[in-house]
Amino acid sequence: MRSRQPGIDLLRCLGLLFVNGVHAYLYNGYYSEPQVGFLMWGANSFKWLFFTCNGLFMLLTGYLKCEKTLSKSYYRSLLPIMVGYLLTCLVTFPIRHFLQGEKLTLYQWLEKMVTFGNYAWYIEMYIGLLLFSPIINLALSQLKEPKQFYWAAGTMVVITALPSITPMNLIPDYWTSLYPVTYYVIGAVIRKLQPQIKSWLCLTLGAAFSMWLGLLTLITDDGVSQGYGGFWVTIIITFVFLGLYRINLGPRAAKVLAWLSGGVFEGYILSRLLDTWLYSLLPQWHTPGKYPLLFFCVTIPIFIISILAGKALHELAQRICRPKHSRTVKTPVS
Repeated sequence: MRSRQPGIDLLRCLGLLFVNGVHAYLYNGYYSEPQVGFLMWGANSFKWLFFTCNGLFMLLTGYLKCEKTLSKSYYRSLLPIMVGYLLTCLVTFPIRHFLQGEKLTLYQWLEKMVTFGNYAWYIEMYIGLLLFSPIINLALSQLKEPKQFYWAAGTMVVITALPSITPMNLIPDYWTSLYPVTYYVIGAVIRKLQPQIKSWLCLTLGAAFSMWLGLLTLITDDGVSQGYGGFWVTIIITFVFLGLYRINLGPRAAKVLAWLSGGVFEGYILSRLLDTWLYSLLPQWHTPGKYPLLFFCVTIPIFIISILAGKALHELAQRICRPKHSRTVKTPVS
């Protein structure tokens, strides 16, 4: 049995921090600021780095689930995820209704819950990806040589990501929307082949591409059109993952990350409560020169509170789903 990798737990926690970071841009006035100056270049660069958040989670899913098969036990493992999601709804909906002024009817709240409204759009996608995972794995199990794995990943990138860097309609939209599968396949290929590239090189390249996208956003008239599955975003995500997934950490740090990573899934959704409240308290910091203050004084505290609260709900979900004979049901890693 493969031992737990601290780099994977680090990537999960970093993914949530990046989620909090990219959401900060929604609430700090960034999208109404003029694209001028060195400070805006820095803001753009960090935005593109944070924009890797969801892709990191999808790639992690491929890395961790690529050996799962079609079985009742696999699909039963989705239960803790659904319970965790329901618990976050039970916590967040009353707060949003009574304290944050979202006056909806009971029917509207139930509709929001079953349609995965707001930040929970990712949960809807993630559950679908998990349902589809064993089928993808069946296809990947037919590949025997390393070059076949590279061809599989490259083909998915061409189909879903390459069209984002050309004005021509190379691939119909209904294919480009399959980018979660692309990230899954890339993660699976990394798991199968375990490429060993120097961490500093991968992280430097990831930072360089983020800065380059930040510069393009600054100097082009219409900005840079890159969704979560865009080509350059895919490149940055792959470099960040390759730079960190094999990293060695001390036993104490590894233990802390392993414990915290259990709160990432629920913390993702819980963070909305703090996002919509805390950023509105500091409108004077909604300028590029103050974004570092927002990150350290608001975004990082949101991350810490969200992951700790998420960990509490995660433990409760595990307890609810634990069979009577006390065998622990493990929640799949996002």
